[in-house]
Amino acid sequence: MNTEMQRRVCGPLVRGLVVCLLSTSGFVSAAAITEAESNDAIADAQQITVPAEGLTISGEIGDGSGTPNTDVDFYTFSGMQGDTPVIATIGTTQPDGNGACLGFPSVVTLYDSDLNVLAENLADCGTGTEARIDNYTLEANGTYYLAVAEWPHIGATGAVTQGMFFPTEGGSYQVAISGVHVPPPSTPTSVKHVPIRVRHWHHEERDLEKRDRRDPITVAILSMGHSPKNKFEAMNVDASTLTFGATGNERSLYRCQKQGKDINGDGQLDMICFFNPEVANFHTGDRNGKLKGKTKSGQQIVGSAALKIFTMPSEKRGYKHRHRHDRDDRRNDKDNRKK
Repeated sequence: MNTEMQRRVCGPLVRGLVVCLLSTSGFVSAAAITEAESNDAIADAQQITVPAEGLTISGEIGDGSGTPNTDVDFYTFSGMQGDTPVIATIGTTQPDGNGACLGFPSVVTLYDSDLNVLAENLADCGTGTEARIDNYTLEANGTYYLAVAEWPHIGATGAVTQGMFFPTEGGSYQVAISGVHVPPPSTPTSVKHVPIRVRHWHHEERDLEKRDRRDPITVAILSMGHSPKNKFEAMNVDASTLTFGATGNERSLYRCQKQGKDINGDGQLDMICFFNPEVANFHTGDRNGKLKGKTKSGQQIVGSAALKIFTMPSEKRGYKHRHRHDRDDRRNDKDNRKK
């Protein structure tokens, strides 16, 4: 059945046979609800759930008395990334027996959760074209808003922003929505607390050398537990996600050793990582270092360990460990005093 024939068959049944109107608009909707006032502002938007078969909403712009108004109806629904909503008014531009428009020139506007306009369309009584949005694909899971109004009243940020001083009579409408899905509930990611130790520089780490007269901070992430429920294997940590410092959010990582080492003698491999003290942003008197990151499976981890920050006379701030370089510095200072 072509469009013109559909109009001839359905025209006499305007507002009397919703199923015919739905088929004319390309919708097949088994779910229907009625507008619930007050929904005249974004903050009061009516919450709706769009089932797989689509949803039809029956509403009214104005109070039905024909009194001039600037009414806008807001609805809110959930959608998923990749959804392409199909939103269209139904019957607002159907002609009466004399060919005049029975309805009103409706406007439908789609917003994201930040109230950015994503898509908008205006009905045209002259051509019998309904307001319809079907060309925008949602970019993220989340909450979306729909505004239905009479041109030129376009809703935004909870208030009419265009033509608000130009009242119109409004009228009854139906708007159909389909093509969106309710996102699955997100599962909160628990944070696992793991043991760490802040170590001194040992001989096997000489290859790191000093950077700006400050040693890298060596942190051991310890494995723990033996039962499958409580077990944590440090070598399963995704090194690229590690942050360490005064708050735990500092991106101070130099690198981690590829091979694990049993630091505490419990028979399990621990992960050894090296961090830039300047980026870690510790200060004299700080007592703890904090580490954050994720395992390769996405489990969030946090750890905290005691540290000792002290200032040497020759430095404003530093991290000095007792090793060969320190002995060389002291010997040179002694020789210079003799001279």
